[in-house]
Amino acid sequence: MELTCLRTYPRVEVDLPVEYELHGATHDTRALTLGGGGLFLAITQQVAPDTKLSIGFQPAEHLPLVRATLRICHQIADKGVGVEFTEIRPEDRQVILRLVLHRMIEKCKYPRKPFVARVGYNSGTFLGFSRSVSAGGMFIETKEPIWEGSKLKLAFNLDDGGPIVRATAEVRYVVTKLGIGVEFVDLSPSDRSRIDVYTNKGETGSADLLWRSAGLS
Repeated sequence: MELTCLRTYPRVEVDLPVEYELHGATHDTRALTLGGGGLFLAITQQVAPDTKLSIGFQPAEHLPLVRATLRICHQIADKGVGVEFTEIRPEDRQVILRLVLHRMIEKCKYPRKPFVARVGYNSGTFLGFSRSVSAGGMFIETKEPIWEGSKLKLAFNLDDGGPIVRATAEVRYVVTKLGIGVEFVDLSPSDRSRIDVYTNKGETGSADLLWRSAGLS
């Protein structure tokens, strides 16, 4: 049996030492991926889906120890298990998200020129910046206070000479004082096709990396 975790958060490859407690015993392993929603751990022993475990790990040398409770979502034979946070301090999740986004931007050697998106929210509008876009969604840099799950109306221009792209999006995660990751929930097939062409005509931009990693592009 395999449970599927909802990939609402971006993730990156890592190699981090992790201590975990399972069935009352403490073990050491490595985290192979890290994201705001969970990790992929190099646990090769057979573990039943939905099993709970407690872990402690340091996302980076300069960051404090994170302790959390997780559940097993799926297992890949001889490789490891995907685990999803069920209990984690909000401030620890924010630390992880900031680290993940920083590493994704570093990984992008040729980010696209930032563009402005007009965002409609709660009968008002504001302007946010995005460094890139993919067919799945975008990361919008803004300090506006917006909650996860909020629905937004977006309008932005691509540099392909076509008309304004208009879409409805849902906020999947918030990085405090940095911005929001949104997933397109209503986007015309023609605009989705234009975005695909736009993101594939040059090197991958940071938001494209973000959404491909999150499994939403």
